[in-house]
Amino acid sequence: MRLLVAAAGVCLAVAAAARPAAACSKRHQPVFELFELARDVAVVKVVAVPSERAAGLVNLSVKQRLKGATRALVARETNTSCHVGFRRGRNALVFLGADRWPVGAYEGYIERPSAALLTTLAAWRDAATDADRVGVLVAAIDGAAPELRRDAALYLLDQPPLIAALTADHTATLRRASQRGDRFDDTVLGILARQHGPAWRDVLATRPAPTLSKPLRALADHDLEAETAAGALADLIAQTPGEHAPLRIAAAERCERLHGKRLVEFSMYSIGRSEHGWQQSLAAHAIEQA
Repeated sequence: MRLLVAAAGVCLAVAAAARPAAACSKRHQPVFELFELARDVAVVKVVAVPSERAAGLVNLSVKQRLKGATRALVARETNTSCHVGFRRGRNALVFLGADRWPVGAYEGYIERPSAALLTTLAAWRDAATDADRVGVLVAAIDGAAPELRRDAALYLLDQPPLIAALTADHTATLRRASQRGDRFDDTVLGILARQHGPAWRDVLATRPAPTLSKPLRALADHDLEAETAAGALADLIAQTPGEHAPLRIAAAERCERLHGKRLVEFSMYSIGRSEHGWQQSLAAHAIEQA
């Protein structure tokens, strides 16, 4: 267990050193994740910014506060190529950490946020239970705003406890929402796949496995629902040969749901680098020994 703690410490040190200049190579973070990570979320007017190409403080005037205590808000801007892009006089939705950096780098600053986005985030803030949170996400996935549909689907896909809280009505809505014919259908299908229930079996009955994306095909080809030992799953993750091994994808997915914890983003399961298999194996053993 000491090895696990030490490895975790190394990971934390690397993460801390990467802030904020590594923002350009970041993954997309859904607004729901940004909301959870931020200390302050508010609609603001940008009052003052550093001079062009300079780093410094950004003064903000709060118009509507969604999260955080009543306080004056001051953000930080970087002068790297990964700058946030604050613009004086603009109204924007900001997600700020306690260190004043926008959470999610440039994604933590959204100019002219839509009414749908603000209404959804207010509902997310007020959601007190997993059932409430799932309701907000499913409504967004089934809604008309493309960015909210994308972010809600991506967030739910990576949350085993929330997937477990889906009701039959939620699942029926998701099944319908997975058939719009847009680029987000596959993400919604991923949620159904992670349920491993009747809706997923219906999908498989109508869509040949070769037409599915690599992670979904892995779940279709390898049913590990009977496996309840985290150690066995960790061994499959670590020892299965092949950078894109479907069995390793299925084992990682099962391990997450077995313990109701996210180990890594679902989209990373099929990444072609062996170190991700090691990281998932380490996380699986850590969960088992916790």
